[in-house]
Amino acid sequence: MQVSFSISSRQNESINSPQVDNQHALLEYDDEQRCFIVKDLNSSTGTYVHDCRVQNAAVRLVNGDIIRFGCNGLPLEFRMEQTQETSMPSIYQKPTNSNSLQLISQTIPSRRATSGLATYQQPIDVAQNPGFTLRTRPSSVGAKKPPTSTTNIPSQDSTSNRDPQVRSNAWTINHSSNNGRSVINGNFTGELDISTHDTSDITNRVDLLEREVKGRDADIRGINDRLRNLEPLSSSFTNEVRTLKSELDKAKREKLAASNLITSLQRDLHIKESDLAKVTREIEGMKNDSRDKDLRLQSIQAKLNLLRDRNRAEEERVTKENELKIKAAEQQISELKESVNRLKIQLQDTESQLLRLNQNEQKLKEEGEIVRRQLVEAQQSETKLKTNFEDSEKKYNEFCSKVWKCFAVDDDDDYDEDQHNIVEQIEQLKQHLTQCQIQLGQQLEQHASSNETLRDLLRKFIELLTNAIQEHATVESLSQVRQQIVDLEAGAEDGTLAGMFKRAALNVIDCHVKLIDGINHLVSQDDDQQGNRSANKTFELIRRQYEDLQREKDSFAHERTSHEERFRSELENLTSEKDASWQQRFNDECDRLRQQTAQLQSDYDEQVRSLSDRLASVTAEKAEYFQRWTTLQTESSQQIDDLSTKLRQCQRQLTAENEKQSDLSDIHEKQREELDRLEKEKNTTIEDLTAQIEVYKGQIRQFSKMIVQLEKNLTEEQEKCVKLQTDLDNANKKIKGKPPTHSSSSTKHVPVIPVITTAVTDVSNELQAHKTRIQEQEQIIVSLRRDLAGMNARLSDVQGELSDKQKRTLEKNDTTIRDQTKELSATRVKLSKLSDIVDKQATKIESLQTELSKSKILANQYQLLVDQRQADIDRLSKSLEQTSSVVQHVEKTNFEEGRVTHELVAIGAQCKGERHEQTIGRQREALNELRARIKSLEQSRPANPSYEKTLQQVVSLKRDLAEMRARQALPTDLPYLTTSNPPALTGQPVGDTSCLTPEAQKVIEERTAHMETMNILQSCDELYHTFARKVVRLLNIEDDTVLHTSPLTVAASNERYAALQQRQRMIDILLQRIEILHDRLLRKEDLLKDYEKDLGKLRQAEIALRERDIIVQDLETDKRIRDDETLHLRNTLKDTQNNLNREKRTNATIKLSRNADLSQSNDLIRRTGGPASNLHHHCPPDDTTGKVQTIQQDMNQKLSRKNYEIKTLKQELHEALDTLSEQSNKVRLLELQSMDTSNNIIS
Repeated sequence: MQVSFSISSRQNESINSPQVDNQHALLEYDDEQRCFIVKDLNSSTGTYVHDCRVQNAAVRLVNGDIIRFGCNGLPLEFRMEQTQETSMPSIYQKPTNSNSLQLISQTIPSRRATSGLATYQQPIDVAQNPGFTLRTRPSSVGAKKPPTSTTNIPSQDSTSNRDPQVRSNAWTINHSSNNGRSVINGNFTGELDISTHDTSDITNRVDLLEREVKGRDADIRGINDRLRNLEPLSSSFTNEVRTLKSELDKAKREKLAASNLITSLQRDLHIKESDLAKVTREIEGMKNDSRDKDLRLQSIQAKLNLLRDRNRAEEERVTKENELKIKAAEQQISELKESVNRLKIQLQDTESQLLRLNQNEQKLKEEGEIVRRQLVEAQQSETKLKTNFEDSEKKYNEFCSKVWKCFAVDDDDDYDEDQHNIVEQIEQLKQHLTQCQIQLGQQLEQHASSNETLRDLLRKFIELLTNAIQEHATVESLSQVRQQIVDLEAGAEDGTLAGMFKRAALNVIDCHVKLIDGINHLVSQDDDQQGNRSANKTFELIRRQYEDLQREKDSFAHERTSHEERFRSELENLTSEKDASWQQRFNDECDRLRQQTAQLQSDYDEQVRSLSDRLASVTAEKAEYFQRWTTLQTESSQQIDDLSTKLRQCQRQLTAENEKQSDLSDIHEKQREELDRLEKEKNTTIEDLTAQIEVYKGQIRQFSKMIVQLEKNLTEEQEKCVKLQTDLDNANKKIKGKPPTHSSSSTKHVPVIPVITTAVTDVSNELQAHKTRIQEQEQIIVSLRRDLAGMNARLSDVQGELSDKQKRTLEKNDTTIRDQTKELSATRVKLSKLSDIVDKQATKIESLQTELSKSKILANQYQLLVDQRQADIDRLSKSLEQTSSVVQHVEKTNFEEGRVTHELVAIGAQCKGERHEQTIGRQREALNELRARIKSLEQSRPANPSYEKTLQQVVSLKRDLAEMRARQALPTDLPYLTTSNPPALTGQPVGDTSCLTPEAQKVIEERTAHMETMNILQSCDELYHTFARKVVRLLNIEDDTVLHTSPLTVAASNERYAALQQRQRMIDILLQRIEILHDRLLRKEDLLKDYEKDLGKLRQAEIALRERDIIVQDLETDKRIRDDETLHLRNTLKDTQNNLNREKRTNATIKLSRNADLSQSNDLIRRTGGPASNLHHHCPPDDTTGKVQTIQQDMNQKLSRKNYEIKTLKQELHEALDTLSEQSNKVRLLELQSMDTSNNIIS
């Protein structure tokens, strides 16, 4: 029978809750295990039994278990009424089984919050696999039966529980009067389709059930006995539980600290994100400003293109003029080439004559070289023969002395009976023979080396002669060569080949010197006597000298042939005699050595025989020493094992150190990659800053151009003012109504905002990566909290007596707690790493902030420059306003002057005097004079008058005009106007002067403004020149054109473009040099990094060397101990050998005494003539022979045993020595490896 039902959250079904899925869990009854089982259907929120999640398994339920569907669902208590099961429906009515899940008002335990943090409950999300396996009840659920007060099982009779109540399977929720607890009763009832006819089967089934009940009663009794036995162990278990609780509290505190760290990190990240948002806003504003500036740059670029087109036209004109100049220069070059060709022909003729002379000299040199070679060959053969003879004599003498020394010992000293002395003597003789052979080989090598030295000497002689007899040899060079030859082989005798060659070379050099002296003497005589002597006579003198040299050459050749024949004959005789004598002596010595070796071999055989006899007696004494040897052997084997273990440990340590070195190298490479990345970021920021600086430079250029444009506008406005002044004058003359008004144009300036570009995307990406890492850490912390909650539940359920299974589960829990503590330590390490990473990121952000602050400082500096420019522009605009006010004031004064003139004209008209016509004529004459003067000025004016001169001329003309008008306006016939102090018009000249002062002020202001601008430009040029010179000196640029740049204040308008190009070229040169220096600095930084890496490797190698030195020292100490042991063993062996020799001697003496006694007894018998039985105290001969044989057999057995033991001891000694040699070789190899590694690191 299997009753099952599913738990879901659909309407009118099990549980209506948002945390329960549509197919959440399955609760069924299992007949085999006779219990209810809960299975989780891979739900999202999970099912929990005693706060322990059911995952990938089926869990058995016991009465009183607390179940929760969902991570924060309502706790439900499972209740089951214990009734007797029947396999068929009974006759009597049976009440329904009230297996229920009861809702418990349980408060979920909250974690204690340290440092004022609020308690919270972390949701749990763990992935599940769909497969289920039926597992045993977890220990956290507990094995204790719930009390009767909580189960509420009614006590009913068995007779009233036979007939079941048939109803459908369902879950019903019953709300009791207590609002805090609601009961979910799951009543499992149903009709059992079992036939009522098979009563026999039913009785059998009842019998089986009774047997099972009896067996279970017995099991229950055994379990109770076990529980009674386990009661004393509960106290120790409770102590362990308390320790585990304390450890869990510690883990909780550490987790709270980790959560505090994570919250602080999250706050920092939020702050950084807000800062990044602000930076992005600033960047967008700056981008908009940069777009506006780009538009302005495009307009300025169009203007510059026009200027370039003009400059191109000028350059084309200059190129045409240069082409004409080049054509004229080519004509001159062709004429010069013709003259050069003529001179070349003359030089060729002189060279041909010189070649002929050189050919004659070369022929003479070739003949001299042939003679020299022959002499060298003769000298070489002679020296070879002499050196061979001398070496052979020396070797023969040394060999004879060594052989006699070797064989002198046999005649003087007697041989010892010991075998080792004879063997040593034989080995010494063999060594002497091998040494003689080695010495012979060395002497042959010395002979070859002496031949090579002679060849080198002859080569030096030949080289000196060839250097002496050259094409341009002089007396001084020949004398130097002669002195070198004399100093080269001062000890060479005349009879040797070297001496003869030296003498011949000196004669050749002397002859050559005489020939050169004669030629020089003849040349000097010819120059003194006849200046124009013909070349034929000189050739005749050279021919005579050549004939003399030829005769000397023939004489030298004859002498050489005679010497060669004599030397050959002598050498043949000497070689034949020496070979014969040497061969005879060598044969005699070989025969003698053979005889000596034969004698030594016979002596050696005799001594070997005697020693074999002695060894037979030595074996008896070695039994005692064998035990000592075995003990020593065991101790040595133990020590060897210890050493082998130490060596293995050392090798393991070495492997671990190598692994650590590899890990450190990987970490170092990672750090290097991070450094490279940071350097790249640094380079990008530097490039961005350089780009910003270039933008600022462009803006400065724009402002300078704007200033120039404003100056031009000022000049244009001043010209307009002058034109307006002239128009006003004309208007005053024509007496028109209103004067013209002037509208001053005000220039608006758009403030420039610097552009700051920073790499914010990298920072945002890093922050996102950190966020993901923090989320992973939070998930880890959540899983740890789940495990802690499960452990708390398990610990809370552990009460009362425990079974074996529970103990096992507790041990498993202990292991899980340990694993979780390890995981906690790992998470701590990860959190520390995370904190380190966050610190690194903080340092990076701080560096970025410093770079931002630097860029802001640069922007502020640029803003200050812009403000200064703005102030200059404002000042210029104010000066423009002042000029406009001055112009208006001038217009007013002109208007007043016109009004005064009109009034004076009216007075003149009123006067209507006799001189009215005269005054009109005078005015016309004055006007004509002015026009003529203006024409003459226009004709006589310079081509390009300066601005100041024009201003001065305009001011003087204005003054003249004002004076002329005043004079013309004043009538001459009025007496009160011509007096010195007129009463009515005393203020008139004062008024005229007051009218003139504003113009003067205007002129002064214009001049001061112009001078200020000129001074500013001049100061800028001076600062620029000083800065450029200092930079050029620092960069060591040797270009004079860079320093000599024309100032812009003095340059004309058509020359300014060339000056700007020159300055641009200078700036490009400086930038190139700075880039080169920057590249060098980067390379040096890379080299320094490589050096730092090498230093790190050296330090690691030094540490490894120290550790290896320590290992080597340990091995050396072990080796010394082994050596001491071997020495001790050798000494013991020597002692044993000495004792054996003593025993042999004693045995020999005993044998001799026995033989003497036997001989004496035989003599007595013979003398008496009596039978052998009459002699008392005498053993029969048969018995003595048997005893002797037995003794001999025993001795032979003992000797064989001792020999075997000696062989085994020797083998073990050899093995110990082999192991020691292997260890020493390993130590040497380690030393060599350490030296190689150190050398590789240093290289």
